[in-house]
Amino acid sequence: MDRPSYGYSAENSPEPQAQPVCPRHTDRVSYVRCKRCERPACPDCQRPTPVGVLCADCEREVMRQQASTRPRNAMGGRMGQSTPYVTYALIALSVVTYVGQMLVPQIVEQLGLFVPIRAVMMPWTFFSAGFLHGSLVHLALNMIALWLVGQHLERVLGHIRYAALFLVSVLGGHTAIYLLADPFGMAWVSGTLGASGGVFGLFAAMLIVTRQLGGQTASILVLIGLNLVITFTVPGISWQGHLGGLVLGGIVTAAMFALRPKASPGADRQALARRSALVHTGVFVGATVLCVVLIVVKTMMVLAL
Repeated sequence: MDRPSYGYSAENSPEPQAQPVCPRHTDRVSYVRCKRCERPACPDCQRPTPVGVLCADCEREVMRQQASTRPRNAMGGRMGQSTPYVTYALIALSVVTYVGQMLVPQIVEQLGLFVPIRAVMMPWTFFSAGFLHGSLVHLALNMIALWLVGQHLERVLGHIRYAALFLVSVLGGHTAIYLLADPFGMAWVSGTLGASGGVFGLFAAMLIVTRQLGGQTASILVLIGLNLVITFTVPGISWQGHLGGLVLGGIVTAAMFALRPKASPGADRQALARRSALVHTGVFVGATVLCVVLIVVKTMMVLAL
C-alpha cells in the first residue's frame, strides 16, 4: 500500500508574493503604505502627517475636500486675514500723492487732475484724481472716513472685491461730473480731485452689506445723510462726484449680492467661490463698460455742438 504523501507538488505550491511597488512609480519598491488608501508610496510620493503617511493622490483629494467646506465671506470669497491691506495701501497712496503735490504741484496735478475738457484725452485721470487732495484737511477727512468704513468692508468683501469697488466708485464719481458738466460753463474747464467719490461708494456698500447681514442701518443712514447735507451746502464741493460714487457703489454692491451663487447644504464651496468670482468680475466689468458708454455718448454730443 502506498503511503499518503504530505508534501507539496510543484503544481499546488504557493507562489511567492510580489513585492509592493508604488502605483505612480512602478519601478520603485515600497513597503510604506498610505494610511488612507493603503497603497504603497515611494519616498517621492509620501506626504507625512501627524499620524502616518498619505500618498500624493490622497493628499490632493483631502485638500480638495477641505477647500470645498472652507468658510467663505459674505460674497462667497475666501476668508482672508483681518488685516485691511488694501485700505492701508489706498491711504498710503493718497498720502504719497499729496506729498508729491506739495513738492512738484505742477507736474502731479497737471498729470493727475480730472478736468472734463481734457478727460477723454487723459482717461487715467478718471482714477488718478481720486488720490489727489486740495488741502491737508481735505486729505485727513477722506482718509479718516476711508479707514472707518474700509477696514470693515474689506473683511466682508475680500481684498480684491473691496479694491475694485473703491475704484469703480471713483470712476462713477468722475463719470457723473463729466456727464453733468456744461460744455459752455466753467465746470467744463475746472479741475476736480479727491477720494470722496470712492468713499461715498463705500458708504453705499456699507449700508447694503449691513442690511444684508441683518445689522442695524440707522447710524449709516445718518452718516450718509449728514455727508449729503455738507455736500450740497458747502461751496466748492463737487456734489456730482459724491452722488455718482454713491449711486454706482450702491448699484454694484446690490448686484454682487443679488447675483452671487447661493450655497446649498453639501455644496462644493470651492466651485461656488469660482462661480462667484466670475459673476462679480462681470459686475465690475459691466459697471466700467456702462461708464465708458456714457462718456462716449456725452463726448459725441459735445462734438456735435
